[in-house]
Amino acid sequence: MEDNDYSFGAMEDSSSRVSYDQGSEENGQGGDSSIVMEGGFSESQLGGGDSNSGLGVIAAKADFEWSAARETTEVKKELNGNQDREDSGEEDESKNRKRPFIDELGEEDSESLTEKRVKTEVKDETSMSNSESAIEGIREDVSDNESTEALWTAFDVIKPRIMKSEQLPDLEKFWRPVIESPKDFQAWTSLLQYVDHENDVAAAREAYDSFLRRYPYCYGYWKKWADYEKKKAMKKDCEKVFERGLAAIPLSVDLWLHYLNYCRVHHAANETFVREQFERAMTVCGLEFRSDRLWELYINWEVERDDLRRVFQIYDKLLAVPTQFHTTHWDNFQDLVNQNDPKELLTLEEYEELKLEIFTERKISTEAVADIKLTEEEIQAIRKKTKERRQVFHSKTEKDITDRWAFEEGIKRPYFHVKPLERGQLKNWKSYLEFEIEQGDQLRIDTLFERCLIACALYDDYWLMYAQHLESRWNDELDNRPQIEKQLRSVYRRACTVHVYDKTTLYLMWSNFEEKTGHLHRAGLILDLLEKVAPKFDSLAVRRVNLARRQGDHERVIAYYRKYIESAKKDNGTLAPLSLRASRFAAKVMDDEELAEEFVEKALEKEPRNARLYIQLFDVRFQKKPLDFEGCVQALNRALKSKLDLEQRCRFAHRKVEFLEDFGMNVDDISAAQDEYQKLALKLQNDRQAKAAAQMAQQQASATNAPTDASAGDDATKTSKTETSATATTTYTGAYDGANYQGFQGQAGYQGQYQYPGWGGYQYPAAAAAGGWGQQGYYPQQGYGQPQ
Repeated sequence: MEDNDYSFGAMEDSSSRVSYDQGSEENGQGGDSSIVMEGGFSESQLGGGDSNSGLGVIAAKADFEWSAARETTEVKKELNGNQDREDSGEEDESKNRKRPFIDELGEEDSESLTEKRVKTEVKDETSMSNSESAIEGIREDVSDNESTEALWTAFDVIKPRIMKSEQLPDLEKFWRPVIESPKDFQAWTSLLQYVDHENDVAAAREAYDSFLRRYPYCYGYWKKWADYEKKKAMKKDCEKVFERGLAAIPLSVDLWLHYLNYCRVHHAANETFVREQFERAMTVCGLEFRSDRLWELYINWEVERDDLRRVFQIYDKLLAVPTQFHTTHWDNFQDLVNQNDPKELLTLEEYEELKLEIFTERKISTEAVADIKLTEEEIQAIRKKTKERRQVFHSKTEKDITDRWAFEEGIKRPYFHVKPLERGQLKNWKSYLEFEIEQGDQLRIDTLFERCLIACALYDDYWLMYAQHLESRWNDELDNRPQIEKQLRSVYRRACTVHVYDKTTLYLMWSNFEEKTGHLHRAGLILDLLEKVAPKFDSLAVRRVNLARRQGDHERVIAYYRKYIESAKKDNGTLAPLSLRASRFAAKVMDDEELAEEFVEKALEKEPRNARLYIQLFDVRFQKKPLDFEGCVQALNRALKSKLDLEQRCRFAHRKVEFLEDFGMNVDDISAAQDEYQKLALKLQNDRQAKAAAQMAQQQASATNAPTDASAGDDATKTSKTETSATATTTYTGAYDGANYQGFQGQAGYQGQYQYPGWGGYQYPAAAAAGGWGQQGYYPQQGYGQPQ
């Protein structure tokens, strides 16, 4: 079948056709670079230029007229299609009826299209076997609810199956830039242009599939792929492409128009199916502010079938939807009512109800209402009441449009683009979303978010905003949880696997949500995906370990700890924290002190100057039952002999004194520990005094070189000298309070729990100068709390 076999209808109407074929190499949108505007729609109405129309609701009528020009159809000449269509000129039996949107197809044209369709269907059956032998067929996307072993992401390395082809000798040359730089949009469009004009179906499918998995919002390329399949007479595959495209970007008016025109031709004999597709389009895309052409096409199709009652029902829905050209729809609705018998438009129930109201108002007997023939005046009265009933919806919709018009005018680029958006448009989207959320209509909120995510797909702020909104609803609306869960999972999947796959926050939120919903395996897969995308992300190890812990898989917890500790580098600050966590888990959860000590010992081999590791080693041995006295002393001695700084060693010496006083059996050991502590304390005091003296000398030298003629300068110098003298004469009086041990670097939150009696100490002079040990009332116990 030729490409122009279904290129008719509202999209190609001479009075209103606006074809947004998404961008090419230049604009990065994913389709033809040209934007064709033929009559009717002004640039300001399309949001593509400046507008002086104010709210524009009423002014739009003047710029957009459904005129007699709609009675003719413009036919595209594409690729193999060069035959012009001629209008039949024959008039319908109901020629006096008002038809707002008419697409004329003569009887000869219809017969010709039917013949072509039948021939093509026969060709489809013979061609499919060749297609299937060349490639497995069109891949279908994995459902959000499907359990998979691994999640695909746009970060994955591109590995084409077909790099060489007889029909495409330069295929590898076009694939190479894409493989090396998957974000090079120019390289992608060159590849697609190359495969599109050749006959290697398998290579073309692989190229389109790879591209559209990474850029699913490029609706123009979904159209191109579908046209390619149709051109190759692959009807079933063409429809698969349409379905994938409509699932990927359901708010694309142009893609829906392309698909519906396809259905009108290839399923012309099945009106029920075609009508179902129109209803499906209205449900999914009908709330889009720029969906006017979609509604028009549906109305046209029903008019062609002389089913004015269905046309009237479509208007009932349309008049309640804020769209760009609502005023025009209202005018056409009134024309439809004024120029047709109300009996052909209204349902039987409403018609009888209105007729009864008219008779009651005119005081006419209602005993035989059905047998009374209405006068022209009475018919006009029914028409008036019909319009009055719809006037309520029209007025409300006009108000909704007025409230939103300023936001809609601010949307200059409603489609996806790889180029950055202007700051003003980003701000406009955020303000629009906040306004719609405040209004509280969830269907409109969801529609606007989805519109926003098309234009702002590369900005994680908007994905995060939508996810937070849905999570809030999920927490509050218990009855709607299944539907909200499906929506939220879709948002996370699109964000993390396609559009903003380098943003770690969304992965963590997604994994946490899956765990809350009981999908622990999926939560683990998401963290696996995060590790692939951001292997150096610091919080990842803790998240994976704790997820396994909550699942009760202790062996996997230890395996994760070993893996991440082994891969940790000394200078990145993760080795010691992970080792401490692993040690605590082994000691507190698994009750395995040997394993706990093993983690600490291995960490000390790489970080012998980390005081927290010595603290943990002492604590593991201190918590044993019975108390491992020798092990505790050995841990403290090891810290004292290490290369820790003087202040840290002084604190460990003080702790050793307290420990021996409370648990030691040999007074000589206690005296030796006291002496060792006094030596360290005096040395620390001397070091501090020497440092203070050096600082004072430096300040005095600076004061000597500074100007002295200004009184303010003299006062400042005197003040500085006074403060310096005070500092220099300050002695080291810091008492090594055990309660302050929780203030060690990295030990925040380790609270004392064991209230051991204090020890006044022997009050050596050095000890007295250092505050003594009289205030050391207990051993601070590290409060681990619940493992995370």
